[in-house]
Amino acid sequence: MSRAELLKRAALAVGSLVCVVLAVFLGLLAVDVARYRDALQAGDVRYRVSPGGDNLWSAAEITPFGARAKLLDVQDDVDFRRAVRSMRLARLDDETVSDPEVALRRNEAQALLEAIASGDKDRVRRSKAANLLGVLGLARFASETQDRARIAQSIVSNLRGAIELDPSNDDAKYNLELALQRSSGIEIAEGGGGVNPAPGGRGVKGAGAGDPGSGY
Repeated sequence: MSRAELLKRAALAVGSLVCVVLAVFLGLLAVDVARYRDALQAGDVRYRVSPGGDNLWSAAEITPFGARAKLLDVQDDVDFRRAVRSMRLARLDDETVSDPEVALRRNEAQALLEAIASGDKDRVRRSKAANLLGVLGLARFASETQDRARIAQSIVSNLRGAIELDPSNDDAKYNLELALQRSSGIEIAEGGGGVNPAPGGRGVKGAGAGDPGSGY
């Protein structure tokens, strides 16, 4: 057998192996995608029943290199779900709560929402995150007696930012009106701030703090 024939057979063998590996990879990727879509739906159901459950919206990944996440491009949706979950577990309707775990939840929600409001590529989702930051600010305003002008400033800034990002965000418009009513008599500088209020947040519910998977 000539050298050329040996090289040709070797090339065919390598090509066949590559095709087999690719077929296996694509098959595993299809399984990964189906499992993850099922996990998102199941996670939404579990959240409504038990928001404190572990590993919501998670599924083990078979394929390497994060191929599933890149193909589905749903990580931003999952991040938003987790931020809303943290807000729900933070018991914003209780203005007197002093549970350290709840305080951690509120700080966690704050951090998650700030990341979305400042870095998400979807303006509508950024708007919703900014609105929820305003809700957290309203919670602080309901219970804190110091730095109220600064708190009011950050609330209004977040809510105006939410409306600028998405003029159809009626929840942000409602919460802005509520914030202006509650901060009546407190001087609020025009044009200050962005969508980054100070950490923390206590009590009170605002419009837009809905369930993951439903209307965002």
